Amino acid sequence: MTPVVSGLVHGLGLMVLATVIGGLVLEQMILPAGLPELAIARARLRRWITGCLGVLVLTTLAELVIRTQAMSRGPLAAAVANLPEVVRGTHLGALLTARVGAVVLAGLLSLTTVAVLRALCLLIALGVALTLSLTGHAANWGDVTPSVAVDWTHMIAASAWTGGLLGLALAVLPGHAALSPPVLGAVGRRFSRLAGLCLLVVVATGIYNAWSQLGVVSRLWTTAYGRVLLAKVALVVALLWVGAVNRYVVVPQLSDDRARARFGMRLFRVARLVLRGPRRGVRAAAAAVRLSTYVTLEASIALAVFICTAALGEVTPGRHTAFERKPASHVTNITPSQGDGGSRVTGTVTPPPGDAARGRSVFVKLQCFRCHSVRGERVPAPSRPGPDLTEVGRYHAGYLLESIMNPNARIVDGPGYTDARGLSTMPDYREKLTVTELIDLVAYLKGLGGASEPARN
Repeated sequence: MTPVVSGLVHGLGLMVLATVIGGLVLEQMILPAGLPELAIARARLRRWITGCLGVLVLTTLAELVIRTQAMSRGPLAAAVANLPEVVRGTHLGALLTARVGAVVLAGLLSLTTVAVLRALCLLIALGVALTLSLTGHAANWGDVTPSVAVDWTHMIAASAWTGGLLGLALAVLPGHAALSPPVLGAVGRRFSRLAGLCLLVVVATGIYNAWSQLGVVSRLWTTAYGRVLLAKVALVVALLWVGAVNRYVVVPQLSDDRARARFGMRLFRVARLVLRGPRRGVRAAAAAVRLSTYVTLEASIALAVFICTAALGEVTPGRHTAFERKPASHVTNITPSQGDGGSRVTGTVTPPPGDAARGRSVFVKLQCFRCHSVRGERVPAPSRPGPDLTEVGRYHAGYLLESIMNPNARIVDGPGYTDARGLSTMPDYREKLTVTELIDLVAYLKGLGGASEPARN
């Protein structure tokens, strides 16, 4: 599968999940309860939610096939044949399988009109959002980390905001002619408050995510990831402006809301006057049509935001592609052109023979495949930078042992292989490996033969 196809599947999954979360929030928190004139809108919204959950099942299955093909590096037919092994034996397979089950359950709950069950449907949808964070860039530091929590919070806030816009555009406002101006005003006012709160959360968590994935401000314009992120930010600013027009110009015309929003209205109108000059106010008779038009425009911009978000999921984070190394005087630094990469290492201990089969199990248990690829092995594709271990068996066993237990002893400079301090990005396994497991892991690596460029920590 090409990155374009993978990005399209990922983007579609993000969009329909956001529509589910935003639609459920819209239904339970925004639409005034007990109003007969909203009955048709609520029914239409429920149908959209159920349909989006069905699409989410399909996109998740498609993502499972795409990821499996990336792991097997073979044709599509081989990827389908390898699905059972991926589901049973990989962290990714377990997460995607859990996502499918959760979405199916949410789909069944979405068919009911019982308030408690629909609230449970929303909670399950929030859990589904967590699986997206656990299979994205945020999980590069592990599953239970601040980066995953922040990314999940960002996704929930963004989904409630943009998904709510999609819900309004698709289910509520198509029937605006049958809704009275006060009802439309109440819906617009409530949603504006929600959008404002979500905006604060999105900005705060977005700054954290950007910093964790870029590391240096200059990577905003020097890396592909940064440039896509800038495009996304520009779209969010446009979305914010159109939303402000709705909140401070259109919505007050639908109900007697001018006194409540007086300060915000005045502040916005001054800014609008400076940027665009004097304009006529919106007539009350045309306010409902204008609200529908502007919300549709907001929803269209939100779709473009989803495209950028999907692209960010497929692009290598800037912290990997742009490398700025700070010197570290206490470690030995080598380059691929220096030395033999460990084939004739002096002063190292040669471990006793181990069991390569058990060593492969240790390799999988430690999830070494997150950084290292091994051609011919059925393990997940790397999600972080690291050397290819396909031909690492040519190196001295003592060098391999030292690389695992003391990766800072010999460091090769290169993008993604050292952190900002100049230290190796290799995790510390001294508290995670027994002596027997270490010996078996070295035996497995020694069994990966061939001749290649020097191994790098």
